[in-house]
Amino acid sequence: TALIPVLIQRAKFLNRLTWLYAAIGIIGLMVVCLAGRTVNGAKLNLSFGGITIQLSEFIKILFVFFVACMLYRSTERRQIVITSAVAALHVLILVGSRDLGSAGIFLLTYLVMLYVATRQPLYLLGGFAFGAVSVCAANFLFSHVRNRFLAWKDPVAVIDGAGYQVAQSLFAIGTGGWFGSGLYQGMPEKIPVVTSDFVFSAISEELGALFALCLIFLCIGCFLMFFNIALQIKDPFYKLLALGLGCEYGTQVFLTLGGVIKFIPSTGVTLPLISYGGSSLLATMTLFAIVQGLYLLKDEKYYETIER
Repeated sequence: TALIPVLIQRAKFLNRLTWLYAAIGIIGLMVVCLAGRTVNGAKLNLSFGGITIQLSEFIKILFVFFVACMLYRSTERRQIVITSAVAALHVLILVGSRDLGSAGIFLLTYLVMLYVATRQPLYLLGGFAFGAVSVCAANFLFSHVRNRFLAWKDPVAVIDGAGYQVAQSLFAIGTGGWFGSGLYQGMPEKIPVVTSDFVFSAISEELGALFALCLIFLCIGCFLMFFNIALQIKDPFYKLLALGLGCEYGTQVFLTLGGVIKFIPSTGVTLPLISYGGSSLLATMTLFAIVQGLYLLKDEKYYETIER
């Protein structure tokens, strides 16, 4: 993270590696889809000599670079069709791996970037319609997705099965109250996969709703700062890059917290910089470092303009 901002400032070729970003992303996702390790019904990880890596965490950053490169060059219909086809291929491979949380992040990020680049609400509506149809299809095709919808509708009714995780999450949040039960005084181990997907429930139980709200405000602050930096950048490529990375971060936070509090069905994505997982931590630090580089680049160009 010390070197990445320097690379963003110095490297002038980042907007010319369009198809390299796409090729690495598609090949990486295909490898996971074919040879990945299944976790909770989805193929998420690859293991090498005892080290497990979740490639989708890093490919989502390359995906933003690819979309920014394509939309920076042109927003004509032909270019949009090609970009949408490649983006859809990323999403479909993730659906094939049953990694629907990551698929949602990719889809929402692309729709926001496409709308900002073209300013055409029709594209946005069409994308949401595609997403809705995909969710309905996944509900019929995949049993673990169906179970998550059942848990979302009424977790207590299926508490002995699909609803156990969500029900325990809600019990933990309610038990913590405003000020929490105290550090190590709760029972977060009652929640399955608490260290990654449902870490927010453990925080709410032991440290309280006030602490949890502060954590949410901190995430919102980071999200707004990403968008603020995107608004200040004049170069279209870097503007789209900052926007896409900020959207990825915000979408991931929303999907995680929404699933924990039963606002939306659980998607199995991690809370950035909070949840357990080396891939998630490293990818999020990389994302922040890239945005930091864009911020420095923005200031550098500003001072160059003043000097002229």
